[in-house]
Amino acid sequence: MPHGQQSQSAAPRLLAFFERVAQRDPALLGALRREARFGFAPGRWCFGLPDLHAFLQRRDAVFRSMDYTSFRTLLFDSPVNRAVRTRGAEIVIADNRGKVDRSRYALRWDVGRPVQ
Repeated sequence: MPHGQQSQSAAPRLLAFFERVAQRDPALLGALRREARFGFAPGRWCFGLPDLHAFLQRRDAVFRSMDYTSFRTLLFDSPVNRAVRTRGAEIVIADNRGKVDRSRYALRWDVGRPVQ
């Protein structure tokens, strides 16, 4: 599949994934909790971009053929934060390690309320 078409089909899947996390989908959160490279703290799910890419590649054929650089571009070009904000969540940098591939990110729930 040409790169442009690949990104077009992956974009809605990526948004749907983050919307499900923002809505605290029990099955998806269970799968995320089983991944050693992801972390949970009260009110947040923490992740790194390479780990997220690998997770999505294992779970969704759309991401299987997408290399990491294309995935990262797709993520940064997508309205993920706008989508999760409508569900009371946001994505923030949890640990800035100077490079996006090494930094850790967090999806925080209940934005506007104190983090538990």
